Amino acid sequence: MTPDALSRRSAMALAAGAAALAAAPARAADQPNMQSALDHLHKAREFLEKAKANKDGHRNDAIALVDQAIEQVKKGMDAA
Repeated sequence: MTPDALSRRSAMALAAGAAALAAAPARAADQPNMQSALDHLHKAREFLEKAKANKDGHRNDAIALVDQAIEQVKKGMDAA
């Protein structure tokens, strides 16, 4: 690959990355309820991480479920 082709490819990749980053704040601004849910899920995960680990595995299950919920909220926000 020539240096010019490499530079064009790099520039395109950089532009795509910048567009994706720019879309994230817009996504949140358009969906305040979903963003609030996402914020609360992240906070819930923090509390679960701080909780004592002697919960017969339920704490770890809860963390995994919160992680799944976070991913689903993000996908829902992206789909809208």
